[in-house]
Amino acid sequence: MIESTFQILPRFGPRKEASLWASGIRKWSDFIDADIVGNIKGEQKSRMDSQLNYAYDLLDCGDSIGLGSMLKPREHWRLYNRFRDSIGYFDIETDGLDRDSEVTVVTIHKKGDTITLINGENLDSESLTNALRGVSMLVSFNGRCFDVPTLRCSFPDVDFDLPHFDLRFGCRDIGISGGLKNIEKEIGLQRSDDIAEVDGFEAVRLWKRWRNNGDKESLERLIEYNRADTVNLETLADTIYPRLVKEYAGFEEDIS
Repeated sequence: MIESTFQILPRFGPRKEASLWASGIRKWSDFIDADIVGNIKGEQKSRMDSQLNYAYDLLDCGDSIGLGSMLKPREHWRLYNRFRDSIGYFDIETDGLDRDSEVTVVTIHKKGDTITLINGENLDSESLTNALRGVSMLVSFNGRCFDVPTLRCSFPDVDFDLPHFDLRFGCRDIGISGGLKNIEKEIGLQRSDDIAEVDGFEAVRLWKRWRNNGDKESLERLIEYNRADTVNLETLADTIYPRLVKEYAGFEEDIS
C-alpha cells in the first residue's frame, strides 16, 4: 500500500489521491513515468517526482521512520505490509487506568519472539530498549492514546518514535467498534477460559493481589492475559489491514 500512497506529496489529501487512483495512477512509478498527471506538469511535476524518488530510496533502505515522517500519524497503517517482518506488536498493563499509572507488565511480540517484562523483575529502560531492537513499526490497540504516553512517562529515555498502526482507529475506520476482546470475537478469535473474563479493571486487581499478597496465580493469569492481548494483535492487524486498503483504495493487496 505504501507505494500507492500519494499523501506523502505536499497538499495531497484523500480526494486528490483517490482521483489519481481512478485515473490509473496506482503507484509512485506510474506517477513518475507519466509526462503529465492531471494538471500537474513542468517544474511542479519534477519536484513531486523527486519526492517520490526520495521515498523509493527510503523504502529501499528500509527507513520506516523516514517514510512515517512523510505521512500523518493516522496514515501510518499504510506501511504495515512493507514492514510486516519487523513489526513490534505490544500491550501494557498498569496499576491504574490513568496515564500516570505505574506500568506493571509489558509484552512485545515480534517475528519469532514474544517478550514479557514484569515490574520489579525485569522491566526497565534497558530491557525495553532491547525488546524493541530491530522493530521498524509498532502495532497496538489504543496504544497511541494510552500505552505509548504511559510508557514515555515511566521510561523517558526509551525511544518509541516509530511509525504506529493503532488498530483501535483502523477498526473504527472500517466500521468496527468496541473493545479489543469484543472485536476479537467478531473476527473469530477465542481466548482460553482462564482469561476470557479478564478486562482492564481485573488486570489491576490481579496485579494488586500479586504485589500485596504474593499471589503467584494472579500474576500468572495477568501475564497470560497481557500476552493474549499482544499476540492476538497480529491476527487482528492481518485481518484489518486488507480491509483498510479496500476501503480507501478500492483495490486489494496481497499481504502473504
